[in-house]
Amino acid sequence: MKLLEGVYIYPWLNPQYNNSNSYLLTGEVVALIDPGHLNFIPELLGQMRRDGFYGKDITLLICTHLHPDHFEGVEFFKTSLLAIHREEEAALRDYYAPYLYQPSGTRVPSKEPDIYLREGKLWLGKDLWQVIHTPGHSPGSICLYNPSKKVLITGDVVFYQGVGRTDFMGDPQALAHSIRRLMGLDVEYLLPGHGQILVGKESVKRNFQLIERMVLPLLL
Repeated sequence: MKLLEGVYIYPWLNPQYNNSNSYLLTGEVVALIDPGHLNFIPELLGQMRRDGFYGKDITLLICTHLHPDHFEGVEFFKTSLLAIHREEEAALRDYYAPYLYQPSGTRVPSKEPDIYLREGKLWLGKDLWQVIHTPGHSPGSICLYNPSKKVLITGDVVFYQGVGRTDFMGDPQALAHSIRRLMGLDVEYLLPGHGQILVGKESVKRNFQLIERMVLPLLL
């Protein structure tokens, strides 16, 4: 579903199964953010087709982190480039694979990263995004921010009325610091990895205020 020019949203709405929201950034570069679980890729492709996009159109896959519900689906997109934060690689090998993938019956994708994202500017064609390294939920969690569109994609760092868990190689204090960094951004669209999106500067501001008041003291 089109949110605004160049940004499409595909929220996961089935409460029976855990899966991430996915986002499509279109333009000269077509980037899919967090494709989700592999077995739910047909549902995602069906939603994309209704908007006129197909799997073959995906130039770039960006994963906010490498937990199975965000990352497993990259296996489907054989010809797309894959971009991740380097700190997620060791976490995938040493912790996610034996403690998240294997117990849940999922498989670590064989697809190797082509690009390692770092803090700073990310040009997708003519569209400027900012990569923000936001550890806490995971060591290499990233958020993506577009200052002109005022769009913030938060992965599992910030949700509507909540934040990501920290018991899978997370760090509560690092998560609190990451969230406080995000609070200073000018945001009108907050697009989380799970749950509902927030639209409107005041809605985003109130959500951050609630998290600062009710959640951050528990992390510090």
